[in-house]
Amino acid sequence: MSDGGPTGDERTRVVPTSTYRLQLHLEFNFTDAAVIVPYLAALGVSHLYLSPVLEAAPGSMHGYDVVEHGRISPELGGVGGLRRLTAACRRAGLGLVVDVVPNHMAIPTPQTANPVWWSVLREGPDSPYANWFDIDWASTDNPGKVLMPLLGQPLHDCLEADEISLVRTADAAETGAGDLAGFGDVGAGDDTVDGDDWVITYYDHVLPVAPGTADPDDLAGTLDAQYYRLCWWRTAGTELNYRRFFDITTLPALRQEDHDVFAATHRLLIDLVRAGTVEGLRIDHPDGLADPEEYLRRLSDATGGVWTVVEKILEGDESLPEAWACDGTTGYEALNRITRLFLDPLAARPLAALYAEVSGEAPDWAHTAHQAKLDVLDNVLRPELDRLTALALTEARRDRADLTRTGLREALREVLAGFGVYRAYVRPDGTPSLEARSHVVRACEEARRRIPRRATEIDLIEDLALGGPAEFVVRFQQTCGPVMAKGVEDTAFYRFGQLVALNEVGGDPGAYPAFPPGHPRSAVHEFHEANVTTARTWPLTMTTLSTHDTKRSEDVRARLAVLSEDPRGWADVVRQLGRLGYRHTDAERGWPDPDTVYHLIQVLVGAWPITAERVREYMLKAVREAKTHTSWSDQDPAYENALTTYVDAALEDPDFVAALENYVSTIVELGRQNSLAARLLQLTAPGVPDVYQGQELWDHSLVDPDNRRPVNFGERTKLLGELGTDPLPRRPPSLDDTGAAKLLVVSRALRVRREHPEWFGPGASYRPLWAAGSAAEHLVAFTRAESVVTVVPRLVLGLRRGGGWRDTTLALPDGRWLDVLTGRRHDGGTAYVLRLLRDFPVTMLIRVP
Repeated sequence: MSDGGPTGDERTRVVPTSTYRLQLHLEFNFTDAAVIVPYLAALGVSHLYLSPVLEAAPGSMHGYDVVEHGRISPELGGVGGLRRLTAACRRAGLGLVVDVVPNHMAIPTPQTANPVWWSVLREGPDSPYANWFDIDWASTDNPGKVLMPLLGQPLHDCLEADEISLVRTADAAETGAGDLAGFGDVGAGDDTVDGDDWVITYYDHVLPVAPGTADPDDLAGTLDAQYYRLCWWRTAGTELNYRRFFDITTLPALRQEDHDVFAATHRLLIDLVRAGTVEGLRIDHPDGLADPEEYLRRLSDATGGVWTVVEKILEGDESLPEAWACDGTTGYEALNRITRLFLDPLAARPLAALYAEVSGEAPDWAHTAHQAKLDVLDNVLRPELDRLTALALTEARRDRADLTRTGLREALREVLAGFGVYRAYVRPDGTPSLEARSHVVRACEEARRRIPRRATEIDLIEDLALGGPAEFVVRFQQTCGPVMAKGVEDTAFYRFGQLVALNEVGGDPGAYPAFPPGHPRSAVHEFHEANVTTARTWPLTMTTLSTHDTKRSEDVRARLAVLSEDPRGWADVVRQLGRLGYRHTDAERGWPDPDTVYHLIQVLVGAWPITAERVREYMLKAVREAKTHTSWSDQDPAYENALTTYVDAALEDPDFVAALENYVSTIVELGRQNSLAARLLQLTAPGVPDVYQGQELWDHSLVDPDNRRPVNFGERTKLLGELGTDPLPRRPPSLDDTGAAKLLVVSRALRVRREHPEWFGPGASYRPLWAAGSAAEHLVAFTRAESVVTVVPRLVLGLRRGGGWRDTTLALPDGRWLDVLTGRRHDGGTAYVLRLLRDFPVTMLIRVP
């Protein structure tokens, strides 16, 4: 699609000053996005950041299940809709950033919606698209076939129940079996599918039949003659023979290392960049690719170095590989650093003691995470472990024939579980970097400590991971990411509930910032040091506080952080709510268990007020992800019923609700102060800040799909108009329920960034400012380019209990300064914090003549 924009050498590199993430789907499409463009322009963003725009599976609510790389999603409005959105953006001075999904495609229902996958099913290894996917055609269990585990019961039972049919395509279309609209375009082996062709139907599923194999009198024989094995969905747990996105069998992984695959799947997006329609890219899950560094280099070459960020989860002090041709990450490391600022270090022991009291054992995050990773390797990721084991066994028999499949599997299981990062970037054709080597070596050392009897096998795994055949090197790393994601993000985070504000993507719930009084370092030091490094190394990285993947919104985390300042009061209310709720448990079995109840209480405190329906949906997801009492694959209806009954009864219990509301009322304003402080820090720190849809007002959303609920942009537009465009000479808004205070912070900071990009971009300095006085530890401040000063409070409950700012001062840079949030002016030099923060909880000063 071209809009007549500059191409080739005429195009200059555009870097966003900020982005605003929109989740597109059938109910909020390009037209709906175009309607709110004037609001977003007034808000101050420079770019709309769109979820994937290519054609996805029918009815997709997120777009990550792409079925056609050469077509803009018709459900979103197609080429015409995107063109109109682009025009609206250009009129308003905004650009577009789009989400790219290189790792996988979707197996939709019906399967006709993905012509590429249809071709593979119909023609097997002879399909021109067979090399697109990482399929093990030589699999011992399914030689020459790709597994299709979609049946609701074993195949024999489905056949006995006449649930599967062999029908002609014309008959299928007439009877409405599946959605055969456009059926003549499927089947890439032939340009068309004529009326003599056959298909297999199973409810809404439609599957191809290889030419010449249809036998209407022998359905079982026809199925056996296909290039796929139709089977019970549980079979995937042991025999799946294609790589996928994590444990999702309907998202088969793509082989972007194949240049033809890269070209075909990126052609349209690259054209959009070259036409000037798209000015930035967000790359989804690069860790799933065979060689992320090579992929990013190729993409950069093709797009002329367009601004690009990657969804890379950095753990601890891990850094983004310097050789990557991108501008940084999507910002989870910034999110977690900011969260830690608002946790009282003195609460480490009492919070741990409370959790031990609730759960009956001392909290041990490392053990919880390790066990969760072992659990997913034994269950949902078993096919990946088995395939990797087979590769290791092949190599072992070259010169270590005494090693067994069982021993190698045990060794691999422990090495993978011992990884503390999502991936070590060992190039399949190069020498590992020191950092990559250290990740592999550390994981192997941990595995030897845990299972010393398998030291020989672990030695082999270490050799293979660092310099073995390319297939092992790549597949080993492609397995590490899913183990971390499914084991930690989607299991351990739901099992370990000491303080769920820390249970965020890239976070470490076991690394509570416990600095004792008088310690020379603190979370503030960590924050400043990280920002100095970011300004120097990745100044254009994205920063964020909430995304479509966060477990809880920024406002929920900000309120929960207050609990760390009130460990005694928090313990009292937990005990009180526990007693009040006990009468609603399943007395015979004690369900829900204390861990789950404690998780629930934190959710209620963090998100209140919240409907029972939203709580039920969240808690069901939480316990299924935890996989302790129930799971997605093995649901326990009795346990889940006890949980939902407890939720409903507790939220209808006036005593329970009164106790809950009474406590929440004491921390709401404190949580909002934390939220304003966190948001201003993110908007002014090094990097390109993103605002997730709706987060410019108070929003207490939980994990998806809760955080993808419709946003009331009419309310936001009206409120923004009431705030006006100039610094307010009158008193700024209070921290009331409208969220105007947060909207003020977001809009003023974004507008300053857009008007003065030189104050925040590459080369813009970052200098910490340190307060002096009795409440100095409660302040975080810094200056950007010596032209912007950010001042925010932290640990606000302790500040209040300690008597406020009193004699605390801050040395401002010389000159005259305007607070864009209140309209007040200040002179440089020593300033009393009490005066800086007199009218509003946070301050953003800009230099004025």
